[in-house]
Amino acid sequence: MGASRDPRQPGRGETVNHYQARHFLWSVSARVATLTLNRPEKKNPLTFESYAELRDLFRRLQFASEVRCVVLTGAGANFCSGGDVHEIIGPLTQLDMPGLLAFTRMTGDVVKAMRACPQPIVAAVDGVCAGAGALLALASDLRLGTARSQTAFLFVRVGLAGADMGACALLPRAIGQGRASELLFRGAP
Repeated sequence: MGASRDPRQPGRGETVNHYQARHFLWSVSARVATLTLNRPEKKNPLTFESYAELRDLFRRLQFASEVRCVVLTGAGANFCSGGDVHEIIGPLTQLDMPGLLAFTRMTGDVVKAMRACPQPIVAAVDGVCAGAGALLALASDLRLGTARSQTAFLFVRVGLAGADMGACALLPRAIGQGRASELLFRGAP
């Protein structure tokens, strides 16, 4: 009697070509995957469910040899406005400490999964790129922005620490300690 095989193990042919995303758009063409945050009417904010799906998909990409590169972008005129004010920020104020810890771990796991992803991730940024959206861009290997791009780390403005999602570790590496401190402490663009 054979043991069941985990399809996520390397060499098991894990495929993401026909992945059916529930909380964003996903397509693969010519070995380039495009992940599009798709709530343009709200500037593409994240929800508890989209965080979890992003984490799981980036983990799955570790075994997806048919994808050579991932482009992360937002639908419409904006990249991502961060966590949805009504679906995340409001409910966070009602969570107990274990609930807050679970949420913090999940958001950090999105960044960890992106950094562990063997395919290069290119953030194609246009318009608003704020809060958690700024961290998605920062966790990418390359960030390309339009002249309209506006990035802000707004965690402190909604009562969260500037350390959320690894911002205090990743941002200084990208832009230097002084400027990173200014952005994270003040929440200013």
